[in-house]
Order: sequence, then C-alpha cells, then structure tokens
Amino acid sequence: MQASFSWDWGPAFPSVGIWRNVELVSMNDLLINDVTTDIRKEKNIWNILVTIFLETIQSKKENLSTISCHVASILHVSQNELISNTSEITLDTSEKYININISIIVPADVVENWWPNGYGKQHLYHLTTTVTTANSVLHKRIRVGFRTVELVEEPLEKGLSFYFRVNGVPIFAKGSNFIPASVFPELGSKEDTIRHLLLSAKETHMNMLRIWGGGVYESKLFYDLADEYGIMLWQDFMFACAMYPTNDSFLKNVEQEILQNVIRLKNHPSIVLWAGNNENEAALYGNWYGTGSAQIYKEDYVKLYVNLLKRKVEKLDSVRPFLVSSPGNGAYEETYNYTGINPYSNLYGDVHYYNYIRNGWDITQYPRTRFCSEYGFQSWPSIYTIATAVESAKDLHVNSDFVKHRQHLSFGNQYMRLLISYNFVIPQSNNSIRDFASYIYLSQINQAVSMRIQTEAYRQTKSEVNSIGEGMTMGALYWQLNDVWQAPSWSSIDVEGRWKMLHYYAKDFFAPIIVTPHLSISNELSIYIVSDRLYKLTNCTMEIHVYNWRSITSVFAKSFNDIIIESNKAIRITSFLLDEFLVQAGCGSLESAKRSCIAALSLTDKSGSLIAPVNYIYPDALKNADIPIANVTVKIEENHSLPGKLSNYPDFKLVLSTDNIALFVWLEVGNIRGRFSENGFHMFERKKEIIFHAYEGTTIELLRSNIRLATLSDIYNARSNFDDNFDILF
Repeated sequence: MQASFSWDWGPAFPSVGIWRNVELVSMNDLLINDVTTDIRKEKNIWNILVTIFLETIQSKKENLSTISCHVASILHVSQNELISNTSEITLDTSEKYININISIIVPADVVENWWPNGYGKQHLYHLTTTVTTANSVLHKRIRVGFRTVELVEEPLEKGLSFYFRVNGVPIFAKGSNFIPASVFPELGSKEDTIRHLLLSAKETHMNMLRIWGGGVYESKLFYDLADEYGIMLWQDFMFACAMYPTNDSFLKNVEQEILQNVIRLKNHPSIVLWAGNNENEAALYGNWYGTGSAQIYKEDYVKLYVNLLKRKVEKLDSVRPFLVSSPGNGAYEETYNYTGINPYSNLYGDVHYYNYIRNGWDITQYPRTRFCSEYGFQSWPSIYTIATAVESAKDLHVNSDFVKHRQHLSFGNQYMRLLISYNFVIPQSNNSIRDFASYIYLSQINQAVSMRIQTEAYRQTKSEVNSIGEGMTMGALYWQLNDVWQAPSWSSIDVEGRWKMLHYYAKDFFAPIIVTPHLSISNELSIYIVSDRLYKLTNCTMEIHVYNWRSITSVFAKSFNDIIIESNKAIRITSFLLDEFLVQAGCGSLESAKRSCIAALSLTDKSGSLIAPVNYIYPDALKNADIPIANVTVKIEENHSLPGKLSNYPDFKLVLSTDNIALFVWLEVGNIRGRFSENGFHMFERKKEIIFHAYEGTTIELLRSNIRLATLSDIYNARSNFDDNFDILF
C-alpha cells in the first residue's frame, strides 16, 4: 500500500508477499465467483436486481457449449417468510466468465430500513442464490440492507449544497478518517482491533468513516461490522497525494482493481460513496509536486479519474454516488472539466482544513464549508503506549532522539508546542519522565478542546449561510481515528487501543443534541443548540453558570426558558457581549473579568433532565487564569453492573472527590485494558461518579495499584502522581 513507504503519521515498513487467504476451489462445470445486488426503491416496493458472476469450464466443442441451469434467489425476510424468484437459463460455455441476472420484488412494508447510527436500527437480511445444473448445486449467501442514499448537490443562492440523504432524511455526517489498522497489511484485519475501533466509533455517536485512499480496501470483517454498527463508509479508491501514470498497462491494472473491489463491496449498505482519490486534484492545482501548468498532468488526471474510474464505477454500481476527488467541488467540477479551479471552495463539495499557526481554540478561523472531510491537530499517545516502543527512561523526554524520530510531520514538534503555548504554560523541562508525561497531557488537552471547538463550529452552521453564501455545513470527519505506531499523530485512539482525551470529547461534540458557544473576534458570544433528532422538543431550558476560580459553586446563573428545539436543525438561542455579561456576573472589571471566570452551558428538557452534554466557555487563555490548587482523590468502591453492558467483563464505579474546581481531570490505569465513561472532564462539584469499563478480567486491587490521576493544577504545581512508580513501565 502507498502508506507502506511512510506518511506523516507512520513509518516506512514496505512489505512483500501474499497477505490475504488463498483458497484452492474445485469445480465440476460452474463456479459462482460473486453475487451482487442493486437495490432500488420504487414507490411502495424494493426492486432487487441480483447479478450472479459465473465461471465455466470453458468448452470449445460445439456439442458441449451450453449448460442448462436452474437459478433461484431467496430473500430471508424472517424465519417464516421468504421472497424468491426462479429462472431457467441456458448458458453459453464458450465464454469463461458469464453474468446472469434475476430480479426480486419486495413490498416495502415487509422489510425494515437500514439506518445510520443514531437514526434507527441496522436491519440486515440474508439473500441466498442457488444455481443448479446436472452436475452441480452451487450456493452463495450474502447480507443486504434496504436503504436509499443520495449525495444532494442542489443549487443554493450561491453554490451547491453537499450532503447525504439516507431514506429521505438529510444526515449530518459525524465521524473520522480511517487509516489502515496496521502498517503490516496482514495484521490489518485482526478481529479484536477492528471491532474495538468500529465499536469505539459507534459509542461516540459517529455515523461515518472515510476509508482513506493511501491504504487498503479493508477486510470483509470491517465492512460487515460497519453494516452492523450503522457506520456509513466513504470509500476512497487507493490513489493519494501523487501524480499517477496513464499508460495502457497501468490503466488495465486499475480497471481490474475497480472491478474486483466494487463487486466485492457493493452489497454492503454501509458504503454510501465511492471517491476517486485523496488530494490529487488539490496537488495538481497547488503544484505540490512541481507539475506546474503542464497540460499532460491535467489530461492524465481526467483520463484516470474521470474517463476510467468514474465511468467504470458508475456502470458497475448505479445506486451509489461517485466523487472524483477529495477535497473537491463536487458536481461543479464537471463545468470546468475537473481541473484548473481551486478545489477548496466553501461553496461546493468538501474541504480539508489544517492550520498549525493559529490558536486552535479560536473558533473564528474555521471555514464555513459545505462539508469538512479532513481536519485535525496532533497530540502524543499515552505514556504507557509510548513505553512499549522504548528501551529505557532516557527516551521519555521532549528532546530525546526517540521523540524527534517519531515525529514525521515537518516542524510537527514546534507546531505542537506553539499550539499548546497559546492556552497553557508549558512546564520548564528538566528532561524527566514526569515532565514528558505532563507534556503528553497538555498535548491531549489542546487537541481535544481544539477539535471540540472546530467540530462544533461546523455543526453550528448546519442550517444557515452568511452574507457570501458560506454555510449549510453537513459533515465533519476529523483526521484521524486510529494509529499504526507509538508516535505523535492526529488520532483519537492510539495504537494500543487507548482512547485519547479527544475520543472522550468526541462523545460529547458528536452527541445527537449539543449546546455550543461561538465567541466572535468582537467578543460577541452566540449560543447555538444543534439537534440531529428527527423530532421537536418543547419547553426546554438552557442555563449559563459562571464560576470564578475562588469558588467551587456557581457565582451567577442565567436561564433561557421555553426553548423549542426544532428537529434536525441548528438554532441560535442568544447573542451578547461576553465582557459585559461577566462583569454583570460579578467576575470583576472589564479588564479582569475574562481572566477570573469560566462558564458552563447546560440544556434540560421539561422534566429537568440533561439532554445535551455540559459545555464550557473559556473567556480567556487558561495560561492567564489563576488556576486554583485542587486536591482530587479517587476511590474505587465496588463492581458495578450496568444495563446494556459493553462486554462480559466487570464495570467498576469510581468516586472522585475534590476541594476546589478541578480542570481536565484525567485518569489512566496503566496497562489494564478498558475505558472510562468520561475522562478529561471538569469538576465543579465536590463529588463525581464515573464508571470504568474493563475490556479484560481485573480486580479492584489491581485498579487501585495502577490508577493515575492528573489535573491542570497538578501539572502546574508539579504534583501529579504521573511521576510515581514510573519504573513499572520498564
């Protein structure tokens, strides 16, 4: 795969050899190579066109050049209900490969729809196809789901929309980008790894993953689990960040790649889009590789991605949309023959956005695009993960050769330090493990909050455009979900499967309903409520609680009552000048108020129950605040069984206590596999209960001996127990 030769998130480990299973298959006269379906909704029925790909023992003898066969396709609706069609067909065996078709008509009210995660259940049905000849009875069983998908690119006042409509419902795509699960392809389909990654996506309200075009077409297990979990897949073809040849032999190879993979994958309802390449149009437009304005590269681009890929895919799969490039201007590209115009327009298609110079907590920098399919910031993985790649403690400091070697983004360490420094004081390094652990912690906070603010910026513009037509954003897929080695990267889950703080935050910023702030350059604070729910909520209450650093209880609260939350919409609830509000709240003068306070947003329904995660407003950089010292303790009380448990392993209840406001409370349990119900949270209450979900057998005693806790004040005051017993790493 292209990423075998290194990327900015991974090493160069090119491998060679057969890396997927090989089978020896016997046959009499026929073999079923594949069965595919094209499922279309037509008024009150589903029309399934079943295509059967047969291979024959080719005969040149005239009297043996035909075979009569009986073909049957059966949809298993339930244990007691089947819908089928049969046909008698005579095959011409002078051809080695033969395709035959059979249709099944299914009443729409007999089957249930397949829905993306968060919108309904993922109903799947088995379809069995049998081909019977005088010498053979051949069977092939596949799974199908009933859903429609459209990529809606309709004219707006300026530009075109760009969003997915599934079963007639506009879907805000929430999720991430998936790189290969391992840098070694033969390890990329390990069930525990793939299941953990996709389940972690589902548990954090993601409904889409983009399979990035520099890796591999994933395993059957991957697509099966995506079907089961409701994770829509944006499937890139494997072309990324390069100019590719278009000689005849290469194009013939690509044609086979298209044919094999579309036929292999098109039955999966989770796949909602085919995309031709990753960033190759952007590379051509931006002269990334010194191609300049040479016409041959433009011609090669159209020849490969439009004349071959687009046309071939649309012929093989007419029920899914095809996108030529990401980023790109979508349907608008056809008007200028796909090259020559900036593919990063905010008025068309999708955008990739990265900025390592501006403060990631500044919401005003982020584009009001139709769909953001890549964006992100780096952080380091857990020190326990890093420790699996080093031989001694001398490697665990910010200036070590190991740290420099593992950073594959040019100037990446400098960018990371700059971005952290906008909001935090970075402790002076004495090259100790404790300082490195503190730096890891700050990098994860910066990544998590930056990504929360950026993602919420996209969700806020779901239902509005600005004066120049930008907005109506309907997708946020951050870069990247997973890792392939122990190194700094954009991932939210590290290579050992540990959730970074970002992944815990994703659970909140991708929640079905959020309450979210937008602080403008002019210091105007707007508060939005964003709902992906398909029903209206009435009599809701939004509250702003203001805290100063001297008190663990709220010093001021303001309520907004009788709020109506419209279905599948973003609404702005209020706007006001933040400085004046904080002065009114008793936080001091105009000059000091922003440094003295922090605010929390909550949203409740008419019964008083929270219906959105609590969110936060940071009026000023936290490095300017007088963060109080907080003494936080944790007690593991008991095994705690919960309904709908994540696994067969025990859950543990943890009770945290504090004597002061505690920011970014972070828990780790060494090498015990599992995750917390929440992590990286703020404590504005004296006690808080969370759950540790174990992924393996463990005990209270083991948890007590391995648990580590850090808060922001601990880091500033060099009190974190991250510096205790780190010899256990080695």
